[in-house]
Amino acid sequence: MLHFAYDGSIHGDWVARYAMQMATRLPEPGLRVLHVEDGQLTDAALEGGLARIEAECASRGLPYELVVQPARSSVAATLLRLVPPSPDEYLVCGTRARHKSRGFLAGTVSQRLLREGACRVLSLRVMQPGLLGGPRSFLVPVSGRPEGIRVGLPFLRLLVPEAAEVQVLLVRRMNRPQFLRMSHAEAARLIQRGQDYVVGIEQSLNVELGLPLRRLDAIVVPSDDLPKEIIIQANKVKAEMIYMGASIRSLRPRSVYGSPIEQVLRSAPCDVAIYGTPS
Repeated sequence: MLHFAYDGSIHGDWVARYAMQMATRLPEPGLRVLHVEDGQLTDAALEGGLARIEAECASRGLPYELVVQPARSSVAATLLRLVPPSPDEYLVCGTRARHKSRGFLAGTVSQRLLREGACRVLSLRVMQPGLLGGPRSFLVPVSGRPEGIRVGLPFLRLLVPEAAEVQVLLVRRMNRPQFLRMSHAEAARLIQRGQDYVVGIEQSLNVELGLPLRRLDAIVVPSDDLPKEIIIQANKVKAEMIYMGASIRSLRPRSVYGSPIEQVLRSAPCDVAIYGTPS
C-alpha cells in the first residue's frame, strides 16, 4: 500500500493525483491517506478534500484507508510513526506550493521525511495540475555515482508506465575557471566518458522499467552550474517532470536552502519529484 501525507491544501489535492496513480500500479494496489491535525484547516475544507480523494479512489476501484491523528511532538514525527520503517513502504508528500522567502523544501515536513524516513519517500511539487498525475516526458538527472539510478527505481517504476520519453541527463560538473578554460577537445573527451556511463543507465532502465530504448535517450553536458543546466535541458526536451534524487547530506537544515535541489524547485518549468538517496 502507498501512504500519502495529505495536508488539505489545493497543492495537496494535486499531489493526491500522483499518489492515486502510483497506488494503482503497485503489485497490491491501495492508498492509505494520512492527515495530521495541526490546526491549520477548517473541518469543512479538510472533509471536502478527503471526500474528493475517496470518491476518486472508488471510481478507480482503488482500496482506500484514512488515518487522521492530532500532531504530537510535530507533524513530521507523527507521520513517521504512522508509516512502518521498511523499504517496502512508500510515502508520498508535497513541497510548499510557494516558496516566498523560505524555499520550497527548506524547513518543511517533506524535508524531514526525506531526511529521516526509514521508508521510501517521494516529495512532489506540481506545476501542471492538468496532467492529473500522469506526465509522459521525464528528465532524469543522474549523478555519475556507481549505483546510478538504482535508488530511484522503485518510485520511477510507478511513474513511467505511460511515458512517451525518458531523457537521462548527466551533467559533468566543474568549477567555473575550469569550465571557462576548457578546450573543445577536452569537452569532447569529458562527454565521451559520460556517454559510456549513461549507456549503462539506459540499459538498466530498459531492463528494470521495461521501456523500449526508442523511448529512452541520454544527454551528457559539461557545466559549472548544475541547477541551471537541469532547467535548460528540461525546457529543451519539453519535460513534464524532472525526477531527481536528494542525498541525506543535501537535506541537512543548514544546507537545504539555496541547494541545487532548491534552485531546481524554484525555476523548474514542470513538475518536480524528489526522492531520498543515501549520503
